[in-house]
Amino acid sequence: MQMQPGIQIRNAADSDIGFVIEAIVQAEKGSANSISYCKLFNINESEFRTVLKKILEEKIDNFEFSLANFKIAEVNGILAGTYGAWLEGEHGISSGILKISALKTFLKKENIVHYKSSASIVNEISIRRQAGTIQFESIYIVEQFRGNHIGSMLVQSLLSDMNKKYPDVKAAHVQLIKQNSVSLQAHQNYGFEIVEEKSSVNPAILNFYQGNTRVLMQIKLK
Repeated sequence: MQMQPGIQIRNAADSDIGFVIEAIVQAEKGSANSISYCKLFNINESEFRTVLKKILEEKIDNFEFSLANFKIAEVNGILAGTYGAWLEGEHGISSGILKISALKTFLKKENIVHYKSSASIVNEISIRRQAGTIQFESIYIVEQFRGNHIGSMLVQSLLSDMNKKYPDVKAAHVQLIKQNSVSLQAHQNYGFEIVEEKSSVNPAILNFYQGNTRVLMQIKLK
């Protein structure tokens, strides 16, 4: 997709940490206006934002809270959107292990205990990330800039960089709650197709997510 006049896509910098935090929070909320991490760890939004800031400042690579994963879109110098992507398991460690390790570092013991009591429920719709695939996470477009194809530009910019760095990678994945119809439709427009679904009949799953079905969507690269 050709870049529109006035729109710039660049790598995230330290000065973008606040914007990336906002992206992660808003992507988590979706249309449900609730954050699964807050419920899983029994923390409020302010505490979650504080933990995210500490993790992002650590600059750990290859998981969803890595600053280096993110591309930033600017419109005439104004922050307009962001999206993150990484290569799953690049150094033999899954992003899930990296994420839990990072969260444990900055959360209190009682928060971790609370997570352990809830994990079995959310795991009912968990889909394992496939090593050697590009993983997308936490798209956010500022409301006033929606409808300008910024999401597509971010996806294409990330894929272009990843293809250059990892030319043998065969697929890019994103995971969504199926009931988040806005995000689902947007990713279909970006070229992703649903390749796997996992649902739960446990009503408690709705305490954490806005729906009971997680989908794995894919773009084939080769």
